[in-house]
Amino acid sequence: MPGVELASVDELVYGFLSARVPVPVRTVVPASRPASFVRAWRTGGTTLNRVLDEPIVTVQAWASTAAEAEEIARLCHFAFLNEYTAMPLVRGVETVAGPYSDPDPDSQSPRYSLSVRMRVRAG
Repeated sequence: MPGVELASVDELVYGFLSARVPVPVRTVVPASRPASFVRAWRTGGTTLNRVLDEPIVTVQAWASTAAEAEEIARLCHFAFLNEYTAMPLVRGVETVAGPYSDPDPDSQSPRYSLSVRMRVRAG
């Protein structure tokens, strides 16, 4: 199948969450951290064949308070479970872990994390 390529999961997730959460979304922790933001990136998973990928995506919601971090993480989780069809190549999403309290070990900043497994077809 010439022309079939697996999608960039980081790009899919970045665009998807950016449209759904009221804070900046990044794939890395910014050097100058905003008070609240989401970090989302592919952390694993399996490519089943040349047209089907099952990435695991980790999401970290950072905020000034644990309650705010939890609320942002819950928004992300809800979006993945209920609105994933907005990502045209995504055929399903299931929770792997979370959302759970996961304070940053270096700064002790409030943070909530979750992981999802996505089923993504090539485009």
